[in-house]
Parts: sequence; structure tokens; C-alpha cells
Amino acid sequence: MRKVLTFGSVLVFLAVLSVPKAYSQVELYGGYSHLSLSGTPSNIGSSSNGWAGGAYLHLLGPWGIEADYSNHYGVNPSLTLGGSPYYVPRLTQLYGPRFTLALPRIHPYVHALAGTVNGTAQTFTGRVSENAFGMAFGGGLNVKATRHIWLRLVQVDYLRAQFTNNSQNDTRVSAGLIFRFGEW
Repeated sequence: MRKVLTFGSVLVFLAVLSVPKAYSQVELYGGYSHLSLSGTPSNIGSSSNGWAGGAYLHLLGPWGIEADYSNHYGVNPSLTLGGSPYYVPRLTQLYGPRFTLALPRIHPYVHALAGTVNGTAQTFTGRVSENAFGMAFGGGLNVKATRHIWLRLVQVDYLRAQFTNNSQNDTRVSAGLIFRFGEW
């Protein structure tokens, strides 16, 4: 898992270095994230808290590419009543395009991301971990605080993970700080 995270980070860093100077507008994000699990068995909690972070590279006009990471804690998987494991999403690593409407002091945006979601489940033989295909569709609202510091007031995503025994449709809500580099 660390190799995938390191590889993704190196790709974002290389993308930042390889773009022409006119497009060297970058933002780094970090903050709080809340994951609301839908369809959970009664013996598993329905929400967890954690962190979210990422990077955005502005490319042309309202378009750019985004790397989005999050990790959630607080829900321990337990064996479901039917005996099939229910995977609790933990670490997400998602990448994709973002469309931002650049107004003077606010920037609403929408994005479509795809990547991996790591989940853990409890089985009869113990706890297991699985990496699954994941995707997120959503958007948010960034508000200017200073020239280089912005606030992400809210980001809401529909998060889908396709684990072996079940597919999950969850909701992720995030907020935090953004640090911007380059001329916008």
C-alpha cells in the first residue's frame, strides 16, 4: 500500500515539474474527513472520522487534474450475520479531472475520481485486508482567506468501492485548508 501511495505522489510531483510555467498553478489540501457508511450490518458502526489530503494541478482554463487521499478510523469490522465479510473502507487513493469555476473569491468545483480503496473485514479465520477499485463523484467550495491560503468549506463525494463480496455506496464529507502556489 505504501508503494502505491509513494508511486502516486511521485507521479503528481513529476507532473508538477513537467508542465510549462504558464500552467504551474498548484494547490495542496489537508483537512478533516467524515465517511458515512451505507448498508452496514447492525453490528458495525455506520460512520467514521479521519483525514483527507491531496494536490491539484491547474492545466488549462477551468480544467485540472487532482490526486485525492483519505483515511478513516473508528469502525472495527466484525463478522456479519450471514457469515460473508463486510469490508470497512480505510485508505482511499483517487485521481482524476476537476472542473473549477473561478469566481473572484470563491471557487466551486466538481470532480470525477478513480483509483483504489483499501478495506478491512473480519472473517472466521481473522481480519483480512483487500484493495478494491473505487471511484468518487462530487464537488466542493473553496473560499479565499489570503493570497496563498484558501479554506475548503465543504467537499461532498459519493464514494463507491467494489470489494469481492459486496459493493459499497458511501458518502464522504471533508473540509480543511488549501495552500496555493503559482500565479492564479
